Amino acid sequence: HMWSETDTDYEREFTDQWNTQVMRYAQRVPSLGIPSQTRGVVDLYDASTDWIPIYDKASLGGYYMACGTSGNQYKNAPIAGKMMAALIDYCEGGADHDSAPLLYRLPYIGRDINVGFYSRKRQINDESSFSVLG
Repeated sequence: HMWSETDTDYEREFTDQWNTQVMRYAQRVPSLGIPSQTRGVVDLYDASTDWIPIYDKASLGGYYMACGTSGNQYKNAPIAGKMMAALIDYCEGGADHDSAPLLYRLPYIGRDINVGFYSRKRQINDESSFSVLG
């Protein structure tokens, strides 16, 4: 991975790491092929300061965010999507998530989580590993 300070001006060429990973994958999936130029729908990871994702409303009314996952939360996408839908319903129904955070019941284990933990306004977690491990 290459660090970039901006999302508009950064190196878009393939890295040695990218080439190695694509070649490894192409050996496992021969029909994949190896592209000669970049293309796709995404090309940057985003990460929050403490690497804990942000699932929250934005300061601008009607906008919501699920970001800062560094790309490692894809396995959680179905639940994150359901949680975001619940958060949007909660906020659009008149609740103030900043002062009274949504409690979301995880459907498969029946446990409630405080969605405020993922707030855009949270204090940085000094106990974080500052990595994808959180």
